[in-house]
Amino acid sequence: MYLNYIKSLHIEGFKKFAYLDVVFNEHMNILVGENEAGKSTILDAIKTVLNQQYRNADKSVLRDLFNTQMVAAFKQNPSIKTLPRILIEIELVLDPKASNADYFYGEVYGTMKKQVEKFGIRFECKYDEVLGVGMEQSILEGKIPYEYYNLTWITFANNPYQMIRRPLQFLAIDTTSSAVAPSFNYYNRTLFTSKCDDATRAKAKNEFRTKMEEAFETTDLPLLGHNRKFGIDTKKVVLETILSVYEDSVALENRGSGMESLIKTEIALDKSNGLDVILMEEPENHLCFSTLRKMLQGISDRQKDSQIIVATHNNMIASRLNLNNVLWITEDGVKSLSEVDETVAQFFVKADENAFLQLLLSRRVFLVEGATEFLLLPHFYKQITGRTIEDDGISVISCNGISYKKYLEIATATNKKIAVITDNDKKQEKIDEAVKFNRSNLLQHIFMADSTDDWTWEICIYHANTTLLDRIIKVRAGAEYLFHGESYGATPGKMLNNKVDVAYQMLTSGEIFEVPQYVKDAIEWLNK
Repeated sequence: MYLNYIKSLHIEGFKKFAYLDVVFNEHMNILVGENEAGKSTILDAIKTVLNQQYRNADKSVLRDLFNTQMVAAFKQNPSIKTLPRILIEIELVLDPKASNADYFYGEVYGTMKKQVEKFGIRFECKYDEVLGVGMEQSILEGKIPYEYYNLTWITFANNPYQMIRRPLQFLAIDTTSSAVAPSFNYYNRTLFTSKCDDATRAKAKNEFRTKMEEAFETTDLPLLGHNRKFGIDTKKVVLETILSVYEDSVALENRGSGMESLIKTEIALDKSNGLDVILMEEPENHLCFSTLRKMLQGISDRQKDSQIIVATHNNMIASRLNLNNVLWITEDGVKSLSEVDETVAQFFVKADENAFLQLLLSRRVFLVEGATEFLLLPHFYKQITGRTIEDDGISVISCNGISYKKYLEIATATNKKIAVITDNDKKQEKIDEAVKFNRSNLLQHIFMADSTDDWTWEICIYHANTTLLDRIIKVRAGAEYLFHGESYGATPGKMLNNKVDVAYQMLTSGEIFEVPQYVKDAIEWLNK
């Protein structure tokens, strides 16, 4: 089966983006980024082109669609030439043998301004100078004449694009909208269009209209006078607007929000529905952990049958659907993680407790081994710098048994500045390896104590604060507090055996602690 899909997207002047280019994977695409990064804008751009969104909207909507940078540039230098405009191009991969394919195939300007032939659709929103004759003075005063803009959709073959000639079967699932009725109407209409051919839809609409008129004729309503009676305006009742999808005699919109999301996804992924491209905006909304896992399994099983583009904030979705499919939206554009080592990507697919997405969305990161470092490091940071890690936009991520090297593999592909704080575990070779790593890596450094006597976090803290900790940590008289069969003394032994409890006691003691030197070095390095 030939897979039709979206190959790339080009945006100029639309919402968040002054300029943006996105190249999509053939099957799975996971859009991630901070809040307001532009994930929804990318999906909206696709819907604007393929679904002709805003075609019949009031022109006042352009206030929300124009890029604010371009509007500001016009305000600074008002003229017809500097008026804001929108251009969105979608390049498609279509079966060249399909009867409709030629309608979308034509010459466009590619890189180096050379003309190349591609399948695709272009949307433009620009000021119509002919229509706007007489508006010149108003424009020079910095006013944007929204009512004099034209919205056009044309194929790369310069043919007018209308949805009746869709190049591929396309469905968008949005669980973020609080407007339930419009969301379902859109979903049901789209499903009706993709599932039923033109003849089937026309027959259903015809029969619906006829049956409705027949049913009304049998209703006993009073006459309104000579030659006047109640009747039905069939233009007001269109089949698509009242369609619903039922499961076990219950309309989909009457199910819980979580079940609604799951059922919508299952229907979309059903091979028999023949969908080429499926957009999913934050599918994790309203889902409990177990239901989300069920949804992800369904997506994973079917992703080879369609192109799926998911926008998400959810770490499980981003990692379970494979890091290699992630498109990371940054201030500099969209970065693909397709170059992350495949074995590392597969590791995170299987690792339930991981903080991949937190790492990706953080500017600077401390990677630590476990819960005690996670608790105490922010306290030490503020003690040394006088600022919180939140003030400085730094994240502390606990590896929780996952090797920090797996995270560093991702960090290398993303140019993140990361300080790893780890133990030497009494091994001189680990100290030597860290020194060698730091010499050849500018953005990621590994920090550990430089003596095997200071072999773990708790021991390092004890050696730096022996008198203070012996005083505030209460130990039972005569207790040995062995750790892995060895005795390190009563106070260190309790610290090693009750790590989280002791860390919490230190946090709430109100005392000022001496911070181990390698931790000071890590804090200083990350702040450079």
